[in-house]
Parts: sequence; C-alpha cells; structure tokens
Amino acid sequence: MLILNRCNLGRGVRSLLISSIVLFSAPALAGNQAGVDTKSSAPDSSAVRATESSGSSNRPTWRTSLFGRFFRDLKYLFTSWWPAEIRRPGFTAPLVGGIAFASTSDWSNGEGPDLELEEYIQNESRGRAKGPARVFTDIGDGLAGAVLIGSGYLIGRWSGHERLAEASSLSAEALLSAGLWSTALKAIAVRARPGNESRGELFDRDAPRGQSVDSFPSGHATGAFAIATVVSGVYRDSRWIRWVAYGTAGLVGYSRIALGRHFPSDVFVGGLLGNSLGRMVLAHREEPRMSASTFRPFFDPARQTVGVAWSRTWVK
Repeated sequence: MLILNRCNLGRGVRSLLISSIVLFSAPALAGNQAGVDTKSSAPDSSAVRATESSGSSNRPTWRTSLFGRFFRDLKYLFTSWWPAEIRRPGFTAPLVGGIAFASTSDWSNGEGPDLELEEYIQNESRGRAKGPARVFTDIGDGLAGAVLIGSGYLIGRWSGHERLAEASSLSAEALLSAGLWSTALKAIAVRARPGNESRGELFDRDAPRGQSVDSFPSGHATGAFAIATVVSGVYRDSRWIRWVAYGTAGLVGYSRIALGRHFPSDVFVGGLLGNSLGRMVLAHREEPRMSASTFRPFFDPARQTVGVAWSRTWVK
C-alpha cells in the first residue's frame, strides 16, 4: 500500500511514504517441478483494512480468464521460467541431445540414426498396428483435445469435482502455449516430414515446393505431454493417473512415428517442450495475481497527517 500525504497539519506538504508492499511466491512443486521460495512481509493495520474493503475476488487462478492466463504466461516464460529451465541440466541436456540427434540427418551418406530409427518403427508398425496408431493420433489432434478438455471442465463443475475442473482448465492453458511454441519452432527449424525422399534436414530452405516442412518438433507430442504433465501435477497423489496420462502421451507420440508423420527426434523434443510448458503452468498458478486497486482517505492522528491511501493486493 502506498500512503500519499497531501498535507501535513503544521508542517506543510510531506514526501511520499511507502508503508508496505506484500509479495507472495509459489511453494516448491513436488518431484522435478520447478518451485519458488515463499516470502512475505507483514502489512500494517491500514493495509489490512484497505485489503479487507477492496472487494477482490478470491477465486482460484484456474477459474479466471483462460486467455488472460495465457498472455500472462508469455511474460512469465521469458522473465522467469525459461531462464531457470536453461540452467537446469534435466532440461538442457536432453534438449541438446534431441537437437543433436535430429542433426544426424545432415550426414553426407543421406542416412543417420534418426532416419534409421524412424524407418524401423514404421516398418515394425505395418499391418494391425496402423489402426491403433491412427486412434492415438486422432486423440492427439487439437480439436479432439479441446473437446475432451472442455467436457472434463463442464463435468467437473457440474458434478462438484473441483480437481477435474482445475486439471481441465489448466490443461487448456498448457495446450494454448504448446500450440503457439511448437508452431513457432516449426517455422524456425524448417524440417521436411518423412517420405517423398526426405532426409529430414534441419533448416532445409531448399525443400521442393509443396513438401511439408513443419516436422520439428511434433505438435501432437508437445500438446499431449503438456496435458499429461498438468493432469499428473493436479492428481499428484494418484500414481495410476500419472501412468495413464504419460502412457497416453507416449502412445500419441509413438503413433506419429508409426504413421510416418514424424521422426523420433521430433517426438522427443516435442515431448520435452510439452513437459516444460506443463510444469510452467503448474508453477505459474501459484504465482500471486493482483486484485483491483483501491483509494481511501487517510488520517494519522498521532502525526496529524491527512492524505490518500492507495493499495494493491496480491491474492492466489
């Protein structure tokens, strides 16, 4: 809260006083999820009174505007999340390895481990395996994901299952981020999809006209693992839900290789990116959000000071 003293009885105009600013930060997430230390400072009595009368909403973050959260995530990603992720070996080492594996497509003989593994998986998946692969690919489509998430949210709200509604709402938030960043990386990587004599080279600006060059990373894998990470985080006390969530995401990624739509490195990097974005959403939901500000007349009888008090509160 800021106290603006406009006049001082007997002493003239006084300077701007800062009485207190209260900041909250997220508690550490379980497992490998990134966390932030919790810090707070105690407000004075005038700040407490202003907060009580501010009329701010105590709704949980997942019940606030989806697109508002999405745009706040954009800032949080660049200012807090990705700088921390880059310094974390558990994210950087696999990412560098996945990119290096994709780069083997540039070998002079036209073959590399990434291409050979893609051909092996596709050949082993011929026949009856194609049907299940198509099913899991359909599950990983954006439209199907939106329908499942929307249905889960409505069922959760109508039935009073708050955790299902929360998981669905946060999954939608993670899916929006997954779609944005996987699309952006596809445009940067410019990698042709398997088939049509594609070698899967990165930054292939000379690809034949009409050939799809949006292979790296897999959008299906990015979205599937983002949702799986969020669901597993919300239901962190249920081991079977974690197995189902990550198992389904893994099968979605595998289906893309089996159907000849992606290289293994596309799926691996996409899954890694999705996991990071899912953990970001879980971490960001614990970040404080500001409520509406309020102005109140201020009078300090001890100091014979009058003015206007402005307060801004942070709530979770």
